[in-house]
Amino acid sequence: MKKLIGVFVLGMAIGLSLYSWSLITVEEDKSSAILNALTSNCECEEIKQFLYVKGVGISPEEISTETAEYSLKNCSYTNLDSEVLRIHSILLKEVHGYTDIDQLSLEFVKNNKHTLITIRNGIIN
Repeated sequence: MKKLIGVFVLGMAIGLSLYSWSLITVEEDKSSAILNALTSNCECEEIKQFLYVKGVGISPEEISTETAEYSLKNCSYTNLDSEVLRIHSILLKEVHGYTDIDQLSLEFVKNNKHTLITIRNGIIN
């Protein structure tokens, strides 16, 4: 009986460890997946990840649990609105859990002009 309890406890510990490891891996992969998707699909001089935060954040406007910010510098596009829609479509396809991100900010910098695009839970604002 003691041996059976020991095996059960060991199995639970291994299962919990594997589950925790898989959660950590998924979170790392989401921020990397966004950066990889942007880098692979955008013709920019520079793409930087400024912020990726998972946890409770409280501001006057909202409570968020996941926030990401990226800067895209001197990208080649003719129409920003079309480019945002194109990027949004790519992120929907390539980033698992993309629509779960409370706020994704993309800052486009071109010709000393800064344009901030905000996407909340997969919806472009």
